[in-house]
Amino acid sequence: MRALALAALGALLSGCGYTVGEPVIEGAHSVAVPMVANASLRRGNEFGVGGHELDLTQAIRDMVLSRTGYRIAAEGDADLIATTEITDYDTPFLVEDVADRPLLSNVSIQVRLVIRRRDGTVVYEGTRREHGTFVPTRDQDESTGRAEAMEKLARWVVSRLEGGW
Repeated sequence: MRALALAALGALLSGCGYTVGEPVIEGAHSVAVPMVANASLRRGNEFGVGGHELDLTQAIRDMVLSRTGYRIAAEGDADLIATTEITDYDTPFLVEDVADRPLLSNVSIQVRLVIRRRDGTVVYEGTRREHGTFVPTRDQDESTGRAEAMEKLARWVVSRLEGGW
């Protein structure tokens, strides 16, 4: 009876687009994650921080190692190369007080991702925009919103590396 219930659950989930186990791109065991490029006009090292490019690259690499079975490899040795580029970075104020001080703001980051096999064949290409919010009156600043948006983007990149799209 238990086996029948598990089989029915598996069939139900597969009909909804879910898969059991970790889907991966066929034949790939390693991935290169080169430094994220930045085509936006916004640079992130004004305050001595690593920069948006370095922060997003590290977030993606960390998430690849923690969520997938891939190993990180150099571009020449990797089965896949995941090239990411920041195409837009914006920090619009959402809510201001009567003195035009921000009460609530966000960071909006858009990236372009291209996943290629070692031979140059494109496996996936797409863009994604994510947002992170911060509240200046709670002693939060842009870095709070940026970290949230970058974590979401890193999760999305890894989900593309897991295949099944």
